[in-house]
Amino acid sequence: MTTVLAALDNSLAGNPVLVTARALARVLGARVGAIHVTADHDGTARNVAEAAGVPLRVVSGPVADRLIEAGQDDDVIAVVIGARATPSGRRPLGSTAFAVATGLLKPVVVVPPDAHVRPEFRSVLVPLEGTTSTSLAPRSIVELAGGAKLDVIALHVHEEDEIPAFTDQPQHEDAAWAQEFLERYCPWGIGTVRLERRVGRRDELVPLVAEQTNCDLIALGWAQELSPGRAPVIRAALERSRVPVMLVPVHVRSHLREGVPA
Repeated sequence: MTTVLAALDNSLAGNPVLVTARALARVLGARVGAIHVTADHDGTARNVAEAAGVPLRVVSGPVADRLIEAGQDDDVIAVVIGARATPSGRRPLGSTAFAVATGLLKPVVVVPPDAHVRPEFRSVLVPLEGTTSTSLAPRSIVELAGGAKLDVIALHVHEEDEIPAFTDQPQHEDAAWAQEFLERYCPWGIGTVRLERRVGRRDELVPLVAEQTNCDLIALGWAQELSPGRAPVIRAALERSRVPVMLVPVHVRSHLREGVPA
């Protein structure tokens, strides 16, 4: 059986990380495991894991290196980790979360410090930019959503100069355009995915629509690049979202059910 691995530290962030891991595991039909990299004591992490009935593996050494090594195990299909220490942190990802998310070729779910985490995922927001690479990345979670009774909301944001010629009000969805868009960029979701469209800046609208639709998770394809000036949508989602964000590397097709990159 495959595993969703929760990375626990000795802070209060451990509980929302573990709740998120359990919710994701239910969607993916996986079990939950936890890991803590200790330098001195493991009391808080151990208490959180024991309270949830989740086995905890305690290791020592460089934190990011040990988490990446654990995430590379064949049975691990996703890693869940806290984003940063405080909501007002200067960076969208702390040093450990950044190292894991950019160094592991598997989905990494980042849990914000002020996260609104539900014990069960009911809906996921999947922003689609209208490119093949970014639309392929969240494919597995879309494919699994039907069996898990998970509502999938695909979001496409039109920049103001990109509004289709047939309308200047894309919030009034044109059925033909929506059907064509889903057939091209989300063909596995026809009949199960609801398409939402907005006009404006993508980096502003993704976290806003996540809040408006009351989703439990945002799934984003990314190139594992977060340097200044790059990935503004990813950066905004990590900085402003109060729900977990799943980062799926665009250069691997991750079979979440089997945990084997293709």
